[in-house]
Amino acid sequence: MPDPGRPGGSTRASSHASLVEREIIDRIRTKGRITFAEFMETALYWPDGGYYTGGSGVWGGGGDYVTNLDMGPVFSRLIARQVYEMWTCLGSAPGFELIEAGAGRGWLSKGILGAIDVLFPDLGRVIKVRLVERNANLRQPPVDRTSWHADIKDLDKGVKGCVLSNELIDSFPVHRVVRDASGLKEVYTGFDGSGFVDIVAEPSTPALAGYFKDLNVELAAGQAAEVNLKAMEWIAGAAGLLDAGFVMTIDYGWPARELYAPERMRGTLRCHFRHTVGDNPYANIGSQDITAHIDFTALSREGAKAGVEVTGFTTQKNFLIGAGIIEELEDITGPDQASLEKLKHNQSIKELIMPGGMGDDFKVLIQHKGIVAPRLSGFSFKDMSSYLHHRA
Repeated sequence: MPDPGRPGGSTRASSHASLVEREIIDRIRTKGRITFAEFMETALYWPDGGYYTGGSGVWGGGGDYVTNLDMGPVFSRLIARQVYEMWTCLGSAPGFELIEAGAGRGWLSKGILGAIDVLFPDLGRVIKVRLVERNANLRQPPVDRTSWHADIKDLDKGVKGCVLSNELIDSFPVHRVVRDASGLKEVYTGFDGSGFVDIVAEPSTPALAGYFKDLNVELAAGQAAEVNLKAMEWIAGAAGLLDAGFVMTIDYGWPARELYAPERMRGTLRCHFRHTVGDNPYANIGSQDITAHIDFTALSREGAKAGVEVTGFTTQKNFLIGAGIIEELEDITGPDQASLEKLKHNQSIKELIMPGGMGDDFKVLIQHKGIVAPRLSGFSFKDMSSYLHHRA
């Protein structure tokens, strides 16, 4: 993340800017400056050239980053097992809705549904899948048990089922803040005629100071951080959809006590471009991803206010081990083609649970509503829910 007050690094003049850059420049010229949240929202989601809405491929080997879905079908199969357990916690009801928010290509839900049809046909006969995706280029016509929607707000309330998101909340626009000698400040985005620059000024909303007050967190002097107010709105909306069921969040992040620890002075803002990681959000605008780690403590606290309680919280490694990923390993008997395929399968499992990689970087938070003390196997190996409570 660029130091507050220093140029962000973009040197494009406005006459050579892309459509999305021109939109941002026009907004700054009108307002004088904009919040980084507005900059990030526009860079990622502006209809004419935003990163997620511009129609380019962003996933996999040919994109900018690799997700847990790119590791093969085992991930979807294990999530399907957890969805089946959720259904049984609801008394094997005659109707069950799986809502995937930020569905992207729809591959995760497709894999889950396929696994359910094979492993749990009784659930397969009653499940309905609702895919929520902002990018109109990715949404498909409804087929069989599946429908597509532009916004989670378009769905009817009273759901019995699960609201699932995988690597969604880290892409919500964030406010950048920094603590100086006089207190909490916000880092805005400006334009100096040749490039975008950081401008440090008073916060745009009292919600930023309130956020840290609610968490009992005080940033260290000079410490920069990000605040995802959109995530608070989202979890409240997801909880509001449910009559009874679960909200399942898989994403990069930490509890507040780790996310805002004094040793993390520069925040967590990261940019992904052609499988390289950078910290300059003002480069490759519209062509690079911009993310920030999410605060699982705030997500759990705001969820509780909206009526969903923590079922469990842990790393992806712990969750998948509890869900049975070790049993998915294949025995390799010889140097034939079948053994080669099994080796690739086993390697994908290794990537999913690798300490120091995906296995630790991703966390899994599940919250529930309308159910008494549900137990899911994903938390049977190690439940880290106590880590969500910030020290006083």
